[in-house]
Amino acid sequence: MAGRHRTLYGDIHNHNAHGYGVGSIERSLEIARTHLDFFAFTGHASWHDMPAMEGQRERHWSDGFRRLKDTWPRVQQVIAEGNRDGEFCAFLGFEWHSSRWGDQCVVFPTDHRPLHYAADPERLRRFCVEEGALMIPHHVAYPEGRRGANWSVFREDCTPVVEIYSEHGNAEDDRGPLPFVTHSMGGRETANTVRRALDRGLRFGFVGSSDNHAGFPGAYGEGLMGLLAEDLTRPAILEAIRARRTWALTGDRIEVAFTANGAPLGSTIAAGRRVDVDFAVRGRDELDVVEIVQDGRIVHRAFAADALPDASALQEPVQLRLEWGWGPWGALALERVCDWVMEIQVAGGRITRVFPCLQSMPFDEQRRHRFERRGDGGLAIRSYTSRKDAYRENPNQSVVLELAGGPDTVLELSLTEPVAQTTTTRLADLLGASRNLFTGPFPKEGYQWHRLVPLKASALEGRCVLEAPAGRSYAYLRARQRNGHVAWASPVFINYAT
Repeated sequence: MAGRHRTLYGDIHNHNAHGYGVGSIERSLEIARTHLDFFAFTGHASWHDMPAMEGQRERHWSDGFRRLKDTWPRVQQVIAEGNRDGEFCAFLGFEWHSSRWGDQCVVFPTDHRPLHYAADPERLRRFCVEEGALMIPHHVAYPEGRRGANWSVFREDCTPVVEIYSEHGNAEDDRGPLPFVTHSMGGRETANTVRRALDRGLRFGFVGSSDNHAGFPGAYGEGLMGLLAEDLTRPAILEAIRARRTWALTGDRIEVAFTANGAPLGSTIAAGRRVDVDFAVRGRDELDVVEIVQDGRIVHRAFAADALPDASALQEPVQLRLEWGWGPWGALALERVCDWVMEIQVAGGRITRVFPCLQSMPFDEQRRHRFERRGDGGLAIRSYTSRKDAYRENPNQSVVLELAGGPDTVLELSLTEPVAQTTTTRLADLLGASRNLFTGPFPKEGYQWHRLVPLKASALEGRCVLEAPAGRSYAYLRARQRNGHVAWASPVFINYAT
């Protein structure tokens, strides 16, 4: 789908104990390398206009800022040693809070750079321009004055993209799903949403990042970004972000291609009254709808094929989700952490791609999720689950497999933890039904092979024609899966001044 570009996934806004979160910088790097192509650690650095709080609660923040300052040499060294161009890219960064101006994440292009303390966005911006660093607003839809965006000071020079989604919620619009409910800064302010900023004529691309505080970059459901880069290197990733060849994701790694008059997402084009839009979307689940939004209005909708397949669906690659967790809820041993060790073997088929979907909790400095390929037909998994502090109360972990096989392809799933258990399942049996399995009697943990997803139900290509007004116009793609996960592709900007 990406043509000459590679599709990469990363998280450029996340936290740990080097700030007011939990977990070491070493743990963050190791987790990021497990399931991402790149990440930027953005430790909490400062809040120059922090309000006084009852009972001196502001110490929660000020102590975190001091911890980052004290450990900054260690953070710099771990990030520098963790970068491996061609394999995995790690970026150094920090977060700047402001009640009046809104929060910003600074992402450096190089290693061993200083923290910077500024009392207004212009001074921060001058620093970022000198450093060649990115300056990215986040949770923008909070009210102005309560750490929401102050769009009057927005500039494109070091802010090519804006964080549209994170664990705070969805900042696209105040009517959309996934509202701002998890923090104390209030609900979504209509005037501060991404939609209203675009309507004002501002030009920026979209990214998602987790803003996870548990030292877990790329936490599933909390925000992720995709981009089209020429290579897996720091310069190529930064070039893609600056060119706005990016899209925001809630969690599932939806692949997106979106062009207008042949120009890719994020481009600025000159056009007459007609703009030809082409798109291709490949989901990790059944697609619900793909929409083209122009100047705040949905102007085109496309729908995937029926998801109930027959055996002919197995003539093409299919996708299959394995999910594990469930188990006791609050009244039945909330603190329980369940360790999982299992291996998948595919007989009569092969695994072509693997997409981990890893939620962040419970926090554990030592435990790790591991995925190890065993040839074309094998995958070994080590994982853990718990309801303790689970994001949106979902304790589960999962992985999506892209499989090539046939009706008689057999999936052998062998567990050694939490119990010794082996099951076999034919792909044909998953054409129209899931298979639920359990590690013991109620309320022991369960696991599940989901009903398989045929290619025609998860992939959609199309085109449409937009009518461009006499002035400037913007258009972006939004895709939603049936499981609720969403992708927002960066807009194409039509007849904007370059």
